[in-house]
Amino acid sequence: MRRGYTAERYLALLADARAAIKDLAVTTDIIVGFPGETAQDFERTLEVASQAAYDSAYTFIFSPRPGTRAAQMTEMYVDPGEVADRFERLKVVIERSALARNLTRVGRIEQVIVEGPSRKDPEVLSGRTRQGKLVHFSPPEGGNLAPGTFVNVRIDRAAPHYLAGALVSSGQGTGRRVGAPIPVVAG
Repeated sequence: MRRGYTAERYLALLADARAAIKDLAVTTDIIVGFPGETAQDFERTLEVASQAAYDSAYTFIFSPRPGTRAAQMTEMYVDPGEVADRFERLKVVIERSALARNLTRVGRIEQVIVEGPSRKDPEVLSGRTRQGKLVHFSPPEGGNLAPGTFVNVRIDRAAPHYLAGALVSSGQGTGRRVGAPIPVVAG
C-alpha cells in the first residue's frame, strides 16, 4: 500500500506517544487481503498488531474501489478463502489486546459522557470515556440521564469492545461535569 514508514519506526513512535500521554488509547484501521499481500506480509501485520497492543481496530477485507490503482491489480488479488482466514486470525489478535487493555480499567472510576440508551438493551445506558471506550451502566433509580451528562461509573467488567459498570454519581443536567475536569493540552 506504499506506506512511507517502517514497522519499527511506527512502533517506536507509538511507544513515545504512550510514554508522553498518560492513559492514551490507540486505535487503527487494518485492511486484510490487499492485492499482492503475501503470507509473510500478513504474518508481519499480525506481529505489529500484537506489539502495538491496540485498544481497538477497525478491520476490513479489501474490496476494490473504482478508479484506484488497487482495483486494477486483479492478477494480484488474494484468494478469498485465504483472506477470510487471515481476517479471523487478525480479529483474534486485536480482540486479545483490546480485552487486555480494557481489563486494566476494571475497578477504576471513569468519567463518562452519556450517549443514551444502549442499542441492545434500552434498560441500560451507554456512554464514552475520555478515551472513547464504550461503557454500559444502569440509569439512576427512578430516572434517566440526558445525553451529554457527565457521570462517574465504576468499571466492574470488561470485554474486547466495551466496559460495563455501576453508576457512582451523576450530574444535574446536560453538560454538567462530575469529578475532575478533562484537561485540554495544546501542542
